[in-house]
Amino acid sequence: MIRGPVLPHSRESLWSLVAGRLDTIERGLTLVSEALDCSSGHLGPVDGLARDAVGAPVLLVLAVEGDALLIARALAAADFLHRVGDALQAAIPEAMLCTGVAGRIVVIATDGAALAVEQLARQRVEGLHVCRLEPFRIGGSERFAVRWLSPKQPVAAAACSVPEFAVPAHLHDTWCKLHALCLRIDAGVRVDGDRYRRRITWNGHLLAEVKVVDGGLHGILADGVASALVAPIDVRMFSDQLLRSYARLAGLTIIRPDADSAPALPEREVASRHAANGRSGHARETGESLRSVAAAARLSPEEYSALGGPTLAVGGETEGAATADDVARIVAAQESPWLHPGRTD
Repeated sequence: MIRGPVLPHSRESLWSLVAGRLDTIERGLTLVSEALDCSSGHLGPVDGLARDAVGAPVLLVLAVEGDALLIARALAAADFLHRVGDALQAAIPEAMLCTGVAGRIVVIATDGAALAVEQLARQRVEGLHVCRLEPFRIGGSERFAVRWLSPKQPVAAAACSVPEFAVPAHLHDTWCKLHALCLRIDAGVRVDGDRYRRRITWNGHLLAEVKVVDGGLHGILADGVASALVAPIDVRMFSDQLLRSYARLAGLTIIRPDADSAPALPEREVASRHAANGRSGHARETGESLRSVAAAARLSPEEYSALGGPTLAVGGETEGAATADDVARIVAAQESPWLHPGRTD
């Protein structure tokens, strides 16, 4: 009989598996210390103290089958963080914790502790987060997926909630602008991830990642090129590269007619015509995607130059060679000024 993928049932074996893979549970989570006793020995220690991507303390609690003190231990850990607060920075200097950042308790559960974890998830304790590990095997290697559970969600539910993206307050508008553009690209674009990371994908293909690192926002393209997202110009440059990646994957082609087939337009009229499509035209009103807008676009050499592209002979390049440039410039005209996204993550 072939054994299915399972997680260790004992606390020690499970901790040995989890401790070295905290980054899988949450990007940027690093272990500081093990066995933190915050209940004066009455309830047993929490399994670990970690530091998250913004320097906040995170108490890690394993939920295994038969642990009668799980709920009490988790609630005691939450009370400990509420009482101690910023004092942990001075008490544990090697952890390099930041002041002014609220700590959290992360309960890591297996299927054997489903009932206790479901009860814990309903407690609605501030700073208490619960996730469940789902084991599977691929290519002979055993791995686990992570499902974050919301307070209203049964542990046995198939879907999982996406944690709120904890963007620093001063960068919230920056993320909103980028997020809005991502949702405008194509119906197949998805933005998901964990508390300090968002993955931007199109039909399963990775376009880019955005991460919170040391209080800042960083964008990483699919080819590994990274940049800090601080000023509006940073977002523009990053989104330009993201759009180029999308155009290449989607196989978009914008046909440029010969110079004789379309009369030249003044620069102001060209820019106004394309910008109107995004602000008050049919595409904006119907929620038409960038794919549809780009597929319908017809740029003459004079129009392309007016939008900022180099003046080239039409026959001097293939239709696909400058597709990404055209897509990025059309969107730049459509999306100025950018609107905040309807979704808050």
